[in-house]
Amino acid sequence: MLALERRAFVRAGLDIQWRTVPEGTGAMCGLLDDGSVDVALLVTEGAVRYALNGAPVRILSSYVDTPLIWGVHVGAGSPITGPERMKGCRFAISRLNSGSHLAALAYTHAQGWSAQKSDFILVHDLKGAVERLKEADPVAFMWEKYTTKPLVDQGLLRLVDEFRANWPAFMIVATNTILNAHRPEVERMLNVIRDQASGLMTKRTAPEMVAHRYGLSVEDAKTWFEGTRWNTGAQLSASVLREAAESLISSGDTGTLEGLDERIAAIMFPPEKP
Repeated sequence: MLALERRAFVRAGLDIQWRTVPEGTGAMCGLLDDGSVDVALLVTEGAVRYALNGAPVRILSSYVDTPLIWGVHVGAGSPITGPERMKGCRFAISRLNSGSHLAALAYTHAQGWSAQKSDFILVHDLKGAVERLKEADPVAFMWEKYTTKPLVDQGLLRLVDEFRANWPAFMIVATNTILNAHRPEVERMLNVIRDQASGLMTKRTAPEMVAHRYGLSVEDAKTWFEGTRWNTGAQLSASVLREAAESLISSGDTGTLEGLDERIAAIMFPPEKP
């Protein structure tokens, strides 16, 4: 967004159009499928699942090199007060195969139980989740911790647990169509993004800017900023994608471990030899 505002893409000879998708990763995968977008920033679990299941895309790079902190939320009036009371709880999700869905699968698996398909309630977006969690029956919702922090502070949601994966939070994914037709332009786009990210990480007033744009307190924005490191050029490692894939497989999603190294190599761009 900073690159757009500063016309950095224009100076690089690129015409980039930005689209915000409140419904999240699952919806963005649909937009990639129908050609509405060429490149997307997806939660890593969603990117890996999408690509491994045969989508005509490649994972180009991590967007950030730090993991996402998922907040496990319930309604303010929920009887659930901590993770020890979560077993068997249903989950609100933005849509199937979204980050909120896949994170719930990973979280329940880590807690020693597995959420079933019938345990998920479609709410489309964060606003829909807030409305659903107002109802009496206990339902949980997983979303990035700091995005939902203002709602917790307002007393609309209660944070009962956190979940942190062992891999970078977001991946940059592009369709094969755009890569085949415009690989040099895609590579220039990545360079512009990384240049802006490098500048942002050294900007002293960045937390204040984030707080203003996203309705966070400056203190929360500083904490988030200190724990976030953007990718500024490091090559994507197959081992990172494999770890995310193994988590999906262990929680009952995305096939089996058989041939996983070859499958991981095939979804990277450029492809990596296993």
